[in-house]
Amino acid sequence: MKLALQQPDAREIKVKLLLSGGQSATLVLPPEHPLLAQLLATVASTDDAQRRPALFQIPMEGGRSSLAFAAHQLVAVITDPAVLVQSEPARQEKGPPAYASAAIAAAAASAEQGHGALIRHPIVHMDGFLGGAELAWLLELVFAAEKRFVPSQVSDRKQDYRQSLAMPAPDELRRVMVDKIKAVMPQVMPQLRLGQFAVGEIDCQVTANVDGSFFRMHTDAGVNETYKRQYTYVYYFNREPKGFSGGELRIYDDTLRGGKLAATESFQTIEPRHNSVVFFQAAVMHEVMPVRVPSKQFRDSRFTVNGWIERA
Repeated sequence: MKLALQQPDAREIKVKLLLSGGQSATLVLPPEHPLLAQLLATVASTDDAQRRPALFQIPMEGGRSSLAFAAHQLVAVITDPAVLVQSEPARQEKGPPAYASAAIAAAAASAEQGHGALIRHPIVHMDGFLGGAELAWLLELVFAAEKRFVPSQVSDRKQDYRQSLAMPAPDELRRVMVDKIKAVMPQVMPQLRLGQFAVGEIDCQVTANVDGSFFRMHTDAGVNETYKRQYTYVYYFNREPKGFSGGELRIYDDTLRGGKLAATESFQTIEPRHNSVVFFQAAVMHEVMPVRVPSKQFRDSRFTVNGWIERA
């Protein structure tokens, strides 16, 4: 589906939504905003699942309130100036449909926050994730396992794409992390906008970002089995005082290009704070910046327990 503007130079579109039961709502969007395409695709009854969420959740009044309605309740969309819908062959996209409605929510929230057509993805960053005794135990466990760490791999075996050391989390660590993650999911899920769902498999590995480590821009939910991943989580910990610099996590913003989400050059930066955990949608593009460890000692590395959360 393509959109044709009656006034191609228009910078804003006034959109009036007519809902079943006689209700209506009005909002203003830039013409390239993905929410506009979603709304018109729903009214046009296209078969493009990526453009037709089951539920719309649109922030209003600067995010102080929100408008939520089922897609089938949308009767008509009135645009000023006129926007015409032009049909095109449907494209098949891989990946869970939940990401489509999540992108709409993120796009609408970004517009309300003054980002225009830029889609800024939600992030949850929590401090003090482990207790003092748990953290001390984790550090001892990792230091003792230094020889078990091996060079990290990526799913498509690309070379010079990632440099770090990793090992599967021992069973006792996996149990601790899985329990902790499941306990915060009711708090995390609403903020990440993929809806509530039963948590399935939770992957768990330990990564040591030694001197020179990095991970170039990538997504954790691709076209192979990784598409099952809903969330990525990264728990940061290190010896104190900190013996490394760098290692920031960049979460890239998206924009709409040719009807598809595409990463931009703008991003949010997450500092690898000791004993903190960050959650974000596994499908978004992100990058780990280079790490510097002046001492070259393993114990001064930037450590993480990281993995992915699947839907049951």
